[in-house]
Amino acid sequence: MQRYSASQTTQGYNLKALSVKEFLRFDANHDGTITLSEWETVLRGDDDDGDGIITCDEYVRHSSSPHNIALGVLNQFNGGDCKLTHDEGLVPYHHMDGNGDGILQEIEFINFYIQVLKNLGLTDHGHTTKST
Repeated sequence: MQRYSASQTTQGYNLKALSVKEFLRFDANHDGTITLSEWETVLRGDDDDGDGIITCDEYVRHSSSPHNIALGVLNQFNGGDCKLTHDEGLVPYHHMDGNGDGILQEIEFINFYIQVLKNLGLTDHGHTTKST
């Protein structure tokens, strides 16, 4: 099992750019919102072998974030076991929906995702995204 620690990252990411890039991965119809249907489509698409569990390898392969950041994000929602169940995958969606309307606005996603990245110990230096 591959674990993530913030000390493994390089500082200087543009956290908003990382967040927008990940938002675009979920916003299939590019209307500036993410429906539950769009969210679940990405979850199913990330599950390469169709077993109902997204492993760390599967998530990292599909994430738009650098490897270590993708692992860190995943581990915040899967209990750190590198196995994201469907129910675990829905948790962040419902947390992000701040106004409870069932649709994620881009700003809801970005604000939440930036906080997740900060929880990983990343700082925002406003530079272009570095790859790891």
